[in-house]
Amino acid sequence: MNDSGIFVVIALITRVVGPIYCAMKADALNRNTAIWGVFGFLFPIISMIWVSFLSKKTNWRKEF
Repeated sequence: MNDSGIFVVIALITRVVGPIYCAMKADALNRNTAIWGVFGFLFPIISMIWVSFLSKKTNWRKEF
């Protein structure tokens, strides 16, 4: 396997792992999982870093 083959394998792994990680992390942070999954597929490295630094979203609901 040459050097370019290694980069292709790494790119494929990040394309699979990125959306899964982003969607799971977004679910834990009360964020939209579908949007973060798509963002994780399109820009895997950037989105994994970005979602890692987000804080938990608080849902303020008025209960009667």
